[in-house]
Amino acid sequence: MKLPIIITYILLTLPSFSNGQAKSNNTLPEKSINYGIDKSYEPYEYLNNKGEFQGFNIDVIRAIGTELNWNVKIYADRWSIIRNRLEVENELDIAAYFKTSDREKKILFSKPFSLVYYSIFTRSDKNPVEDLFSLSGKKVAIQEASIIEEYFDQIGFLDLKELKTYASESDAIDAVVKGEADCAITSFMTTNYKMESENITNVQSSSDPVFITEYCFVANKKDSLLLDSLNWGLRLIKASGEYDRIYQKWLSPNVSWWGKNKELVNIISLVILVLILLAMLYIYSLQKLIQKKSILIEKEIEIRNKAELELIESENLRKKIEDFTSVMLIETDLENHIVRASSLFYSIIGFKEEEILGVNIHQLMSIESSKKDKEIKNLILNKEVVFLDAEYEFKTNTSTTSFFASSTSLQYDKNKRIVGYKQFMQDITPLMQANLNLKDMNAELSNFMYKTSHDVRGPIANVLGLVSLGQMTTDNLEVVNYFKLINKSIQKLERIFNDFKEVSFILHGDVNITTFDFEELINEVMESVFLKRNKDLKRAQIEIEILSDSNFISSDRALIKRLFFQVIENVFEHNNYYDTKLSITFEKENSSIYRFCFNDNGVGIPEEMQKKVFEVFFKGKRSDVNIGMGLYMAKKVVFRLNGELNILNKEDKGTLIEVVIPVNSYSDAVSLN
Repeated sequence: MKLPIIITYILLTLPSFSNGQAKSNNTLPEKSINYGIDKSYEPYEYLNNKGEFQGFNIDVIRAIGTELNWNVKIYADRWSIIRNRLEVENELDIAAYFKTSDREKKILFSKPFSLVYYSIFTRSDKNPVEDLFSLSGKKVAIQEASIIEEYFDQIGFLDLKELKTYASESDAIDAVVKGEADCAITSFMTTNYKMESENITNVQSSSDPVFITEYCFVANKKDSLLLDSLNWGLRLIKASGEYDRIYQKWLSPNVSWWGKNKELVNIISLVILVLILLAMLYIYSLQKLIQKKSILIEKEIEIRNKAELELIESENLRKKIEDFTSVMLIETDLENHIVRASSLFYSIIGFKEEEILGVNIHQLMSIESSKKDKEIKNLILNKEVVFLDAEYEFKTNTSTTSFFASSTSLQYDKNKRIVGYKQFMQDITPLMQANLNLKDMNAELSNFMYKTSHDVRGPIANVLGLVSLGQMTTDNLEVVNYFKLINKSIQKLERIFNDFKEVSFILHGDVNITTFDFEELINEVMESVFLKRNKDLKRAQIEIEILSDSNFISSDRALIKRLFFQVIENVFEHNNYYDTKLSITFEKENSSIYRFCFNDNGVGIPEEMQKKVFEVFFKGKRSDVNIGMGLYMAKKVVFRLNGELNILNKEDKGTLIEVVIPVNSYSDAVSLN
């Protein structure tokens, strides 16, 4: 691993070892070049208060002009006007652009000479907007004729309330400060430069970088020779070290420190570059893996839902006795010999009529079904019941198995004497097979979700280790911030897979009935909720009321703990941890039902959102790193315990969550499993 890094470093730093050889001798004929700039794009290019042209881009083009013996004339205006003068009117020769495939159709791009990061900026006193999908319903401010405007023109999945364009990014940020826009999408460097220079303290970056774009010089399509000269000039100023000096002047504050530690920083930068590339490679592979696994999970869920619908349909058909075409009448005498049967029965069993008549029906059944049939007919013969329903397993002529639902009663002659039995049967083989297939699919889906979350943990741990190593090897604040963003995204990814694993356990784990103390469990859950966010539980405003003779509950402790954790965490995550008052009530009704009520004084849940809060990945107004599976998992726990979960509230007047579950005994765990 060390040898490729050393070779790469030598290749990257080779030009700096030959500064004098790479530098132009300025023997080229003098040439006049018209260069257009955005007059309000600090620190890259702008017109200062004295009417002077300043900025990173301007110093770079002037350095290139010195190397190529160009007389660079600079023109400043609004960015939309500069673009028009270059692309349409051909009055300008060069400008600095962000590179996109659509722009390459109109103009020529030089080699990239810088990277620019775009983020979402909001006011500090407003809810942060974390990603592009959270822009729906927002007023968004951007610079006109910018790469962001082009991006929004190409996509149509975002339902923006209003997209406002301004002459500059500075004006877009001012719109956020004044409250004219909910957020702005601007470049990270220019916005920080404005915030520092104008002492703006109520604006924050609320998202990871949403765009990373390449900054290039551009020329008209007809000026390919000019483009070649630009690329050569860039190479010369980088080889001579002039580019590094300009970069440190405008885009890095520690110029003096850089001069003392240039060689060391070069080595560290190369190591960081390799680590970032490896981290990006891991993240890319993880994204592909997640995408692939997600598609498989969606397909499995679709198949499962389809099987469940088929099962319900089959069950409804079994209950519809009026569907006579599928009902078969089989008559037997008192010794259980078949006297008469329908042709459909012969067809299913696979025997001819002459082979069936006179045969004891128990010879066609499995041993268990034969025993069950004898017991049922004895009960009917003794007139303990009029008829009984049951399901039987029959052996066919091809050694396969068919399942029948049967309703058995007595058979009388004309003199009302008992002469045998009549059984109305219906073939339920497809229903039974679908039921078995559904159980297999549930088991496979559970195993698939568990293995998926388990297999991804290794690569996630590797990426976190690389990020930690990168943070320890650099003091560059900008690079450290990038590593923090990567670390934040990976930890969020890890929580997603932990939630997947949790859902798998809830849906498919065994139910273990025990008796435990309610108040002790609630205190344990509260400590976990507050510890997760490093909050002080002693400052919490919580009241626990027990309206029962006993504190003890008979149910699955692990599932109840997961239920309480998700409900209580949901209360505090949507409100302030210390200002929220939570009242928890426990009571036992009719010796068979437990009722838990969680009542808070928070912001409440709008009526139109109350049905959506139980959907998977629905976050509502949540602005933290969770993925919106809390109440979804709570609903699944209650479903697993054969209970109910309801939300009763009015917006801005708090929320009441009511949980009702049955009192379970050890024997109840069999049916629950």
